[in-house]
Amino acid sequence: MRVAVDTNVFISTVIKPENRVGMIVVRMRNGEYTLLYAEEMLDELVEVITRDKIWKRYELTEETVNTFVNSIVEHGEKVEVVTVLDVCRDPDDNILLALALDGKADYIVSGDKDLLELTPFQGIPIVAPAEFLAMF
Repeated sequence: MRVAVDTNVFISTVIKPENRVGMIVVRMRNGEYTLLYAEEMLDELVEVITRDKIWKRYELTEETVNTFVNSIVEHGEKVEVVTVLDVCRDPDDNILLALALDGKADYIVSGDKDLLELTPFQGIPIVAPAEFLAMF
């Protein structure tokens, strides 16, 4: 199963790894699905996580962030996103949809209401993290 996971899901996992959403990363590490990622999304993840507000509030460290990103790179499949889309209310969400198309995803996982409203997107179901985890 090929899956594109929204950056917001990863941010939740980094700041609270013990929460249920953290199981999405555990399942990736166990090889239960193929995570698709794009360099742009990793850059966004690091940029958001290192904002002072989040960095200090959750007492994150550079090692924590590097370990998390390296896990995605090690266990995921990098996709060169070439599709350009303009379908989301939030333009930053278009990259996830383009990643899913270019990576031939079976699912998109997101907690973003704007994305969830688009399901299915060109035949690809968009599911909330809990719904994705229920598949296992």
